[in-house]
Amino acid sequence: MSRPVEDQLRELSDDVQNLHVLPAAAVRARGRRRGRQQMAALAVAGAVIATTAGITVTRSLESPTANQSADRSSPLAACVVALPDSPDAVRIRVLDGGAPAGLPGTTAAELRARSFTVVATGTSNDPAVGAATLSYGPTAIGAANLLRAVVQGQVTMRFDPERHDDTVDLALGPAFTRLTTTTELNQNLAAAGEPTAPPQCPTVVSR
Repeated sequence: MSRPVEDQLRELSDDVQNLHVLPAAAVRARGRRRGRQQMAALAVAGAVIATTAGITVTRSLESPTANQSADRSSPLAACVVALPDSPDAVRIRVLDGGAPAGLPGTTAAELRARSFTVVATGTSNDPAVGAATLSYGPTAIGAANLLRAVVQGQVTMRFDPERHDDTVDLALGPAFTRLTTTTELNQNLAAAGEPTAPPQCPTVVSR
């Protein structure tokens, strides 16, 4: 049998009064806590991304520096393979490497007459091989090749990769007889072709 409507309304009123409702401040506080948790999670994720990006950028910036340091530590100068524009650009030390008596002096004078720059004369510490031995460094490759064409006979080329001056040492040997004529010089240059850089050269300059 159903209860009177008045009784049902009275019970509903009691239930509503006993219902626990959170205060507005508590609701706002709970919302703020949830917001702080979300912001903290986003901050952590952002920090991870920023850290990863920082590692990537640092590595990309450090690599060229390491390569540049390796380049600076190289003992070799740039290799100049271009033939000189004129004989006076060729600096020569004329040395006696076992040549017949008197020839080193007369050869130095003849080279000066042909406009080559003879900076010194003297005696070689080592005997020359064949007609002559040419000793030179990276900056005098082209000059040494031109001078090779000037000497008649067998010429030994001696490249020193750690030498930094632009002078060519011309050590005259026991087989040396004379310098080439203009025609022979041109023929020697044509037969030799363009000078090439030795394998030790890190940088090649040609023009």
